[in-house]
Amino acid sequence: MLSVSGSESVMEAELAAGRITCPGCSGPLARWGWARSREVRMLSGTRLVRPRRGWCGRCESSHVILWTGCVPRRRDGAEVIGEALRQAAYGDGHRVIARRLGRPAGTVRGWLRAARRRSGVLRGCGVRWAVALDPELGHVAPIGSELGDAVNALAIAARAAKLRFGKGAAGPWELVVMMSAGALLHGRPRDPPGF
Repeated sequence: MLSVSGSESVMEAELAAGRITCPGCSGPLARWGWARSREVRMLSGTRLVRPRRGWCGRCESSHVILWTGCVPRRRDGAEVIGEALRQAAYGDGHRVIARRLGRPAGTVRGWLRAARRRSGVLRGCGVRWAVALDPELGHVAPIGSELGDAVNALAIAARAAKLRFGKGAAGPWELVVMMSAGALLHGRPRDPPGF
């Protein structure tokens, strides 16, 4: 799955112009139908999402293209999972977070376990993107936990993106999903251009 930022109309325009590329070979993707519709739970309500499929003629593979408000293979949106990670970074337990977000405790525990296992990868992703977006970024003090440091690095990168691209940019956790190539809880994050 490939995560891209922006509205569906922006994504369609980018896909038509050949600016969305294959994560495997970097060839341009072409429109290739739709994936099944899915309901994504957000902080307030749900959103029906019908992901686009893209076809790479170079390596002859297809990819599902998701809006960055979605986290691949998760029913909850980026803003929900991101909020759970933020609360855990400040010491809250999975049961407390689950109650606040109105989600099953086992679901939240799974997110937190996955993020803790990947905290070094996520921190590295956040640091690389923060430096790429703001080369004059100063020293960032550690929070005190691996997950806290990862969430802090991702937040700094999202803030740098907001400052660089303006108020019209996506929400902070949408930006994190875009910068990590959807690899918030699994997979390999994408490096910024030039790294």
